[in-house]
Amino acid sequence: MSSPKLPYPLPVSVVTPAYNAAQFLPRCVETVVRQGVECEHIVVDDCSTDDTAEVLERLRQTNPQLVILRAPRNAGPMEARNLAIRHARGRFLAFLDADDAWLPLKLCTQMAFMESRGAALSFTDYRFMSEDGRLVGRRLRGPTQIGWHLHHMTRYLGCLTVMVDRLSCPGFQFPVLPREFKAEDFLAWAHVIREHGSAHRCPEDLARYSVVEGSRSRDGTGAARTVWALYREVERIPLLQAAAYFSCYAAFAVAKRLLCKPRQAMPASEQALVSLIAD
Repeated sequence: MSSPKLPYPLPVSVVTPAYNAAQFLPRCVETVVRQGVECEHIVVDDCSTDDTAEVLERLRQTNPQLVILRAPRNAGPMEARNLAIRHARGRFLAFLDADDAWLPLKLCTQMAFMESRGAALSFTDYRFMSEDGRLVGRRLRGPTQIGWHLHHMTRYLGCLTVMVDRLSCPGFQFPVLPREFKAEDFLAWAHVIREHGSAHRCPEDLARYSVVEGSRSRDGTGAARTVWALYREVERIPLLQAAAYFSCYAAFAVAKRLLCKPRQAMPASEQALVSLIAD
């Protein structure tokens, strides 16, 4: 008798949207290679105008886990991630933007944690790092669990730290929003939390978020407008409740940027990743 066909033939799929990211892609691909787990790394070229396509083709020659897709139009990271998810063969989904990085064994550590707790959604601790990867900030330690209310009060879940179990969330996708909202990941986590319970913290420092000047996440005023519009216009949260969430979010965002910005030298143990983009 033949074995039953598993719904997902790979343990994990890593999803990376890439737009004009040629500078960062060698480090991004290397950070997945160092995970020590069988996986596929799906990189979606979002109609880049730099050397992204050429760099990806060169990297694929020595990295068989790399899957390259090209978006039909430049539509932003949400549509790029959804395109990757439609092609993904892994049970777990993990998300790594091209300019960010993971520490070795992040994926296997987090998968084991989720299986031990039966969690549909999890996140890890992380640190901000400078664009060149030479400096890091304080470790960001989240709550043990993040439910729907705390999710809206802190907006803590960093996309690069999140992992989703598709056995629990088989239809997982990012919501379709107008591009100016820049909040597709936040709403995706909110939906999973509402339907499947709190996100669980894997208490390990495993990810590095790159602070890149000019990126959409660095626009503080625009982000604040987006958050308010999201609460009131998209989720239809009552005014007073939305105001309370927004106040908590704003205070947390300011404190996080001030206390955790990159200011100390990157540990020597991480320099191998840094060297891939350093001058």
